Amino acid sequence: MLIIEGQINRDMTIEDEKKSKFSIFMAQTIKYFLVGGIGVAINLGLLYILTDFLGIWYILSQGIAIAVSITNNFFLHRYWTFKNEIAEPKTIQRYIKFFIVSVVGMCIQLGLTFVLVENFALYYLYAAVIAIGSASAFNYLLNRKWTFEIKL
Repeated sequence: MLIIEGQINRDMTIEDEKKSKFSIFMAQTIKYFLVGGIGVAINLGLLYILTDFLGIWYILSQGIAIAVSITNNFFLHRYWTFKNEIAEPKTIQRYIKFFIVSVVGMCIQLGLTFVLVENFALYYLYAAVIAIGSASAFNYLLNRKWTFEIKL
């Protein structure tokens, strides 16, 4: 009887651990995309201001806007999204990794924005929203695994 109870308790513990890991993953995913939403607001707001008010070329404006949102997003992720799962701070190294991933994401965004505006005559802000969405999943998966070294 004790053997059966021990097996049941062990199975329940494994099942509880899986549920716990999934809950942590979902919480981090939600936080990641909330931070992403803040980054998008910063990105698009700065893009609009730089392009429409200051007359800067939309591609240069978007590059500046992306750089500002990259830095903002890194610190929100470091100190909020993944703060409980990071064993070692390594903030400088993580920022460099985050920046590398974000630059690749920025290239995806800039390239897609340019193609949509120049080849399909899409309004630059709509093109930017589509481009941001396209790079988001790539950025999330790579930053989670490589930048912040989350093992879940």
